[in-house]
Amino acid sequence: MNIQRRNLFLALGAGFAGFISSTAIAIARTKSSRQNNNQVSSNTTNTQRVADRAEIIDAVNIIGMGADLRDWKASRAAFADKVLTDYTSLTGGSPSTVEADKLIAGWTDFFSKTFKATQHMITNHAVEIKGDKATCTSLFQAHHVYLDNTKGKTWTLGGYYNHGLTRINGRWKVTEMKMTWTWEDGTRPG
Repeated sequence: MNIQRRNLFLALGAGFAGFISSTAIAIARTKSSRQNNNQVSSNTTNTQRVADRAEIIDAVNIIGMGADLRDWKASRAAFADKVLTDYTSLTGGSPSTVEADKLIAGWTDFFSKTFKATQHMITNHAVEIKGDKATCTSLFQAHHVYLDNTKGKTWTLGGYYNHGLTRINGRWKVTEMKMTWTWEDGTRPG
């Protein structure tokens, strides 16, 4: 009888240990599955934020690069149909909302009649994204070489941009552009 009790106890103990082990494994799998799902969700979110940030920076950069290359179509593609522009730190006046096509047409005319070459370097982007809205603050330096050397050979301007962007039809477009100059060298266009 003693041996039977011991065997029964061992059998019950082994069964209980197996039950505990199975339960522990099931709990671990559930936690692991939740952690993996959270990690996948987190990785997807991080990947999207990195992609958004890259697209925002590209939109900001192509405005100046397009102007330098006289690729006005590329510059225009970075903008929404209407854009709030603010050059008041340089020219005075008030910010204004303009159609992007008219803005680009004005730049095309001004650049072709004024400058032989330009180089806009836009760097050190600080991007904030909130849903389908974003801001990008960037430093810039813009170097201009005049067609007419009697005005002075060059004009260089530095400062920072504040761009507002909106996700429109799945693409980030510039809806606001504020330029704040902090220094200049050479002769400003008259």
